[in-house]
Amino acid sequence: MYQQIDFKELKEIEKQIAKGIDLKDNFPEVKVVAAFCVTFREKKAICAAVVLDNNSLEIIEKREVTTEEILPYSPGTVAFREGPAILACLKELTNKPDLLVIEGFGALHPFRVGTASYVGVLSNKPSIGVSDTLMLGGLEEDKIMLNNVLRGFALRTKEFANPVYVTPAHRVSPESAVEFVKKWINPEVKMPYPLHMARKALLKVKNDLNQNIKGKVSQGIVG
Repeated sequence: MYQQIDFKELKEIEKQIAKGIDLKDNFPEVKVVAAFCVTFREKKAICAAVVLDNNSLEIIEKREVTTEEILPYSPGTVAFREGPAILACLKELTNKPDLLVIEGFGALHPFRVGTASYVGVLSNKPSIGVSDTLMLGGLEEDKIMLNNVLRGFALRTKEFANPVYVTPAHRVSPESAVEFVKKWINPEVKMPYPLHMARKALLKVKNDLNQNIKGKVSQGIVG
């Protein structure tokens, strides 16, 4: 069962988070970056994080955290559904990142509070959102526009593939957000390298869970 959720209260929280969003460059030298991906299974939220050296892209740390799924899926509450799991995973990291990159959106949201902005404001960390689908706004060449405001950039990272959509989330400008992502491009994969590795880590967790369930079924423990 999901927790009792007061959606009016969520809207008030969303307004407060929106007030705290800073889309100007306000970050120290970025030496360490952490990438986060989230999935859901059996009323659980699973978040995988990969921490990398921003210059060499060498992986420093991997971490996975499982939390309760507190909300069912709804386009208007994705940040509140995914954000707590990411914050829990961030808290568990031994190596504290200078910049967060999150699979999802930053300020590309009707009220600017995409998942990456939610996490960025509540952690007070410079943050970027990257998605492989465009759910809102429109393109003017490579610019993502919403209500005549620049909210990010479309970036082609792999030949013959659709672009990824880069949106600033907190303490990073749209222009700097896309420059960071350009640095992380690996032409063999579509997603920027930190997120690609976070996706791989999350896939491993899911595969391990599947194997565990199959093992229990074969032993007659479940099913």
